[in-house]
Amino acid sequence: MSMRRIYNLIRTIVQARLAEIAASIQETPWAQAIRNVRQAWRHRSSTAVARAMLQRYPHCYLVNADFMGFPGIELAEYRTCSTDDVPLVRVSQADGAELMTDRAARPIRFLDLGATLIPGDGESPFPPATAIIEAIEAEGWHILTVDDARRIVEGRDMARSVGACLSTRNTWLTMVENAADRIGIADSLFPFCEQVIATRAAIIVVYTPGLPRPLRLWRLSMNWIMPPLPPVA
Repeated sequence: MSMRRIYNLIRTIVQARLAEIAASIQETPWAQAIRNVRQAWRHRSSTAVARAMLQRYPHCYLVNADFMGFPGIELAEYRTCSTDDVPLVRVSQADGAELMTDRAARPIRFLDLGATLIPGDGESPFPPATAIIEAIEAEGWHILTVDDARRIVEGRDMARSVGACLSTRNTWLTMVENAADRIGIADSLFPFCEQVIATRAAIIVVYTPGLPRPLRLWRLSMNWIMPPLPPVA
């Protein structure tokens, strides 16, 4: 075998081994945590959040971030929407015009009143609490809305739960509590949900596997992107 063939063979083996090491590192919990944080920050923009809400919800309010004054919405319209907690997303005038393209929107209200209701692609009912927790684990981050928080808190109620698990400590857990405890985010998830419901303001939660259990779920504020919702009662 010539020296050139030996060199090419060694290089191929080394490249294959380096690729295996790189793939192995990417699958470690620390690498996943770093990737999840980066993806959450990348999606923490007004247009990205607005697109996500339009995909998930039947309706969404776009609030004009460039409006000179205080933007307003019609509460009678808001309270008669198909969902109780229609999200509000603050976007620029240019981004709002792009998002309203090909939708049954009212751009004049967006310009003159500072906010308008536009139809989204989502449908009710929303996913159950266990599906939300599974999405947090799979995606590594999640925009936790008031609707999400309500489903998770309600799913924690043993009186309403359709199933339960017996822990090694001889205590009973709902399926929602079990799903959160399995990936070590129960200590943070439920307080975050209670805070979202109390303030009616959405947050981004970031799953960081590999850290101690109390640190496996982080919150990112979106107050300037998704302001608190108005009361519906």
